[in-house]
Amino acid sequence: MGAALPKQELPGPVTAAPASNPQPRKLRVGLFVDSRAQPRWIAEAFARVARSEFAEVVLIAAAGDEAPKEPLVWTMYGKLDRWAFARGGEDPGARVDILPFIQHKRFLVLKDQNQMPENSLDLDVAFALGEFDDGLLDGLARYGVWRFYFGEAGAQGTDPGEALAGFREVAQNSALSGSGLRVRLAAGAAPRFAYQSWSRTYPFSVARNRAQLLAKTATFAERALRELHRSGYGWLEQCRTARGVEERPAAFPGSVDLARNVGRIAGRIALRGAEKALNVEQWFLAYRFREGRFGDARAIEPDLKGFTRLMPPKDRYWADPFPLFVNGRYFVFFEELPFKAGKAHISVLEIDPVTGQASQPQRVLERPYHLSYPFLLEHEGQLYMIPETARHGTVELYRCIDFPLRWKLERVLLDGVRCVDATFHKGTDRWWIFANVAARGSRMFDDELHLFHASSLTGEWTPHRKNPVKSDARCARPAGQLYWRNGALYRPAQICAPLYGSGLSINRVLRLTPTEYAERQVERILPSRRDGLLGLHTVNRAGDLTVVDAFTRRPRF
Repeated sequence: MGAALPKQELPGPVTAAPASNPQPRKLRVGLFVDSRAQPRWIAEAFARVARSEFAEVVLIAAAGDEAPKEPLVWTMYGKLDRWAFARGGEDPGARVDILPFIQHKRFLVLKDQNQMPENSLDLDVAFALGEFDDGLLDGLARYGVWRFYFGEAGAQGTDPGEALAGFREVAQNSALSGSGLRVRLAAGAAPRFAYQSWSRTYPFSVARNRAQLLAKTATFAERALRELHRSGYGWLEQCRTARGVEERPAAFPGSVDLARNVGRIAGRIALRGAEKALNVEQWFLAYRFREGRFGDARAIEPDLKGFTRLMPPKDRYWADPFPLFVNGRYFVFFEELPFKAGKAHISVLEIDPVTGQASQPQRVLERPYHLSYPFLLEHEGQLYMIPETARHGTVELYRCIDFPLRWKLERVLLDGVRCVDATFHKGTDRWWIFANVAARGSRMFDDELHLFHASSLTGEWTPHRKNPVKSDARCARPAGQLYWRNGALYRPAQICAPLYGSGLSINRVLRLTPTEYAERQVERILPSRRDGLLGLHTVNRAGDLTVVDAFTRRPRF
């Protein structure tokens, strides 16, 4: 494990600055790397930390100048995979010299990892990166030794390392690709999770899966250090402990194993191509009238028993239904996407509560950009719609001026933020937006739930202090209106693994304040594949009408 290092006392709160400055001082971060040549995502991650208001990189210590060598066959496969699936973007795993990227105060070259500086470095956090032996860093920093991990095995100590991040999940066709930060507070102590996240695995390409995984993981150091700066050592002590950890490195797959895994991936690609060639894949609507006094009106059977299915023509899909009860009549607003158009508009249909028959859809709102998820709310005698306009980088509020066909843009509530499935909730003293936002550099919107709050609907919206409040593809992305049941508030969310919109996760909201958010999953609703249902990702109710959307495949010929 190497030579003993000078120990530092562990404080309770973050060390305070002199009395003249009431704010805590910045966290002092040291980076211990196996080489100056580190993956680009690592350089970008700590460049953000160095620019932050709560931390500074005071030391970069490198044990060597040459990056670890990857097997030739692995390098060749990576290049081919990137050419096929990840062209046009920078490779987050490409090696760069981290010194020009990261603002730092001191750089040390270590002849080997055992040659540690003898004097106290006065560090708050020590990061072990690459193949640097983190056991050598025990006791060096007030808040322990930190390391990124990937996958379930990485969480338990069998760390595949950055070079293999996302590979095992694709090879094994796992639904989720996990990553996070492990912290060991003292020598021999079980690691704790300072950050954990789960993404949907992209099953056809290691390069693409890695790219989206690494882009998100690059934000974790900044997020966790921000929380440490706010909350101090007590926060780390409350982080979940990893059980049954056995530290051992994971090796690159050999040529035979790699060929076998690539063969499995190729078979998967071929099967997916055949599915798309032979079938039309569509979201459709389903609805049911039910008296609210008979149990939970949002209860859904896996086979949609009791629901009437409303299938679109084969040249489009219908999704994201939001019902409205007006003067004894039921209307459903929804996303309509003609495949040739490449973007959706908002349409409406009416459902007769006596006959159960639905009218033909009518287009009510179209913009030069994609619209979906037409969230409806009534406020101060006015009817508003907030459709998803993420591709335009806005959250837009529309007011109805001639129901149900004419809508006018009233106000842009958020600009420069790509929010998907923005869901509004009026609390006791403020308005809330629940929406998913992709991590910087990522194209994945399924993982990370963000909150915003304002004193009024058209007021100034403030991001939640702990955004993202959840980073989990299994239960983050909104799936319809929040609702009250037996005095408790519930939030429907999408299960976005193994597929986008695989099902519904019903979550009970436990805490909702500008500084805290907590929820607990109480139910999962998975559609019946035996009945041809492959997805389910929205549920809403108005009066006696419950509406959902579901995903299916229909023969193309």
